[in-house]
Amino acid sequence: MINFLYYWVPPFAWMAFIFPTNDSLTADSTSLIIIPLLKWLMPSADQTTLEAIHGLLRKVSHFLGYGFLAFLLFRAFRNKSKMFSLRWIIYSGLISAGYGVMDEFVQTLLPTRTGSFYDWLIDITGSFFVLGFIIFKNANYNR
Repeated sequence: MINFLYYWVPPFAWMAFIFPTNDSLTADSTSLIIIPLLKWLMPSADQTTLEAIHGLLRKVSHFLGYGFLAFLLFRAFRNKSKMFSLRWIIYSGLISAGYGVMDEFVQTLLPTRTGSFYDWLIDITGSFFVLGFIIFKNANYNR
């Protein structure tokens, strides 16, 4: 039971946090924090530039958020093992990609959100980047 809590609660908690019904992650809500911060950091920037940077930061957060999910899932599958299994990479990638599809689909059903195929591509790119890094690191470690 302790292993489950230690290894599986983090990915489930992260999935709950990034679930599309979390209204604190909408473009309108994040702009309430990010736009004033950007205005403070770049007082001479016009509104169009600030909104473009805000949009870019939101896309980067998709990449990083799903990369983090893939890492947490890999960690959960690996558990205490010091071994490496490509199966854990595949499971982590499939779950991350599937969760991303579900996330974007549910967003299409919510009035405050907009689902996007391109956001899903960013999600899986983040997942696969992190999982690729894990594979690369493991391949170099075993030399």
